[in-house]
Amino acid sequence: MKAQVESISPVKKRLSVEIAPEEVSKEEEAALEDLRRRVTVPGFRRGKAPLGVLRRLYGERVQADVISRLIEESYREALRQEEIVPVADAEIQIQSLPSTEGSLSYTAVVEVRPHVEPRGYTGLTLRKERVEVEEAEVDAELESLRRQRATYEPAPEDHEAAEGDLVVMDYEGTVEGEPLDGLSGEDRSVVLGSGMLIEGFEDALLGVRAGEEREVELSFPEDYRSPELAGKPAVFRVRVKEVKIQKLPDLDDEFAKEAAEVEGIEELRDRIREGIRREKERRAGSAFRERVVDALLEANPFEVPDALVRLQQAHTLERLREDLARRGMSLEDLGMDEARLQDSQRRGAERAVRWAFLLQAIADAEGIEVTEEEVDARIREIAEADGRPYSLIRSYFEEGDRIGNLKSALLERKVLDRVVESSTVEEVDPEELREAGNE
Repeated sequence: MKAQVESISPVKKRLSVEIAPEEVSKEEEAALEDLRRRVTVPGFRRGKAPLGVLRRLYGERVQADVISRLIEESYREALRQEEIVPVADAEIQIQSLPSTEGSLSYTAVVEVRPHVEPRGYTGLTLRKERVEVEEAEVDAELESLRRQRATYEPAPEDHEAAEGDLVVMDYEGTVEGEPLDGLSGEDRSVVLGSGMLIEGFEDALLGVRAGEEREVELSFPEDYRSPELAGKPAVFRVRVKEVKIQKLPDLDDEFAKEAAEVEGIEELRDRIREGIRREKERRAGSAFRERVVDALLEANPFEVPDALVRLQQAHTLERLREDLARRGMSLEDLGMDEARLQDSQRRGAERAVRWAFLLQAIADAEGIEVTEEEVDARIREIAEADGRPYSLIRSYFEEGDRIGNLKSALLERKVLDRVVESSTVEEVDPEELREAGNE
């Protein structure tokens, strides 16, 4: 066997392999000898049929089997000789067969891991969103909590429904004059302005009185969850049975005690303010980590195997399917085209694969590892936060490759912490970050 290797790109190599005709013939003879011991040919005792007869009867099949086996064995041997570790199955093309040009030759195009020497991951200047909580945000959250505890009382006889009022109705919808399942209902309650119904429906009920009938004409959104209704015009015949006025509780100490079991309204405001701050810090921290990753990837351009990008795309798509299935939905229900969805995910998948290689390269360069003790400590943190037994959470992570995923997450945290420690971090206003992102 002769093997030559050619680099097509940093992550793709072409192996050219040639197997001498004598070797192919030798293997064919051995295969025919083995076949002679196993088959019975009419007119000959088992094991006594001439090879010429066997070659005439089974030659093509034997040669195909021998060629297939020789390619498989020589391919593995060529990989070993050339110290190539493929990341996916090779694309093999036969160039010549023994019956035509004497030797058996083929090419195998294989994708390999990129060689990454990380650079530019220290001494960076990074920008992080400054987290501040405005009193208007606390007021808005408090008002939302207040509306959640609103009560409704019957409206005066001539009252015209306004935003915030609750309307109780029967309705029947038709599309192109035909009633459809799911477009009719009785005693349906909706708060006008809540956005619970399709766009235009609640606005059409403004000004309605109890006992009034009204016809609502609108069109379903183009991205409506039911493809058979998406973009189609519909007519709803509505009979309003009741109109109720919203009554909001006073924002006093008594409200605070009932709503959140705190001493008074100021303590409730403090709790809301802290909750907003924590959520803002979580979002700002997540966005900051993504910007750090972007900066590292920009400083380290390298190519990655297309097979791994496709695998990442498939993994992302499968997770989306599982998430939708848990909610009783599918891609088809949302009118999503799988091919177009994969195309849209291509850039994100390539970024994820590049970051996985760069992350490990930085970890290797810095001698960063994740210990079993760190994994165990993280599982205990999760169990404590969830209020569930450690053994239960441990069993969950030991299923499938969840421990591996947890280790990867911990490694990423340690690497990014190391990068940030060696960098200068500037806190800036959110508007400044948004303007920079739009440049």
